Amino acid sequence: MSTQKPLTRNEMHGLLAHYRLGDGDHVSDDQVTAWLRELRHYSAAECHAALSSLPANKVTRATPSQIAGLIDRARSQPARTGTPSSARPPVPRDREAAAAAGARGIAKVYAAMGWTWNADHVLARTVRCPFCKALAGQVCGPLSRDRSGKRELRDPITRMHPSRLTAVKKKQAAEQSTRGETATTAAPQGAHA
Repeated sequence: MSTQKPLTRNEMHGLLAHYRLGDGDHVSDDQVTAWLRELRHYSAAECHAALSSLPANKVTRATPSQIAGLIDRARSQPARTGTPSSARPPVPRDREAAAAAGARGIAKVYAAMGWTWNADHVLARTVRCPFCKALAGQVCGPLSRDRSGKRELRDPITRMHPSRLTAVKKKQAAEQSTRGETATTAAPQGAHA
């Protein structure tokens, strides 16, 4: 016996209509009753699986006893692929380690092929593109005009919008200026003591 809930009249009507097992386009109440009488001990999922396992040209000529036989055979011969309860729990993913491993793999491919990195491309990928909104780490999309009508073509060498490279250079300049200010303000404190 299945642990799933038994088939209801509405589910049986739905299965008969879905697989076109009625007289033409209409499923009569007598047909639903006849099929339900034969398949009352099975779930809708089991009936659906049995009907979908039949070849397309034989589905419309299926009988309730054939479907019951298919379900009984499936119950007596469980799948040999294992059950979800026998599967090991998933290993937690470390996204940073996976990204670093991917970068090492790409670097090895570049070294093996004798290719060189484009420094501007690598630099531009560290920030989000202000024009096409591509996330950091992604190449800019082929968008050449935004909603406001502003036009900006991607650089064919870096495959990035020029505003993205400008944004990362501004960010670097701002970081360097804040580092310089903290370094200059930190030194005089000890000298004036």
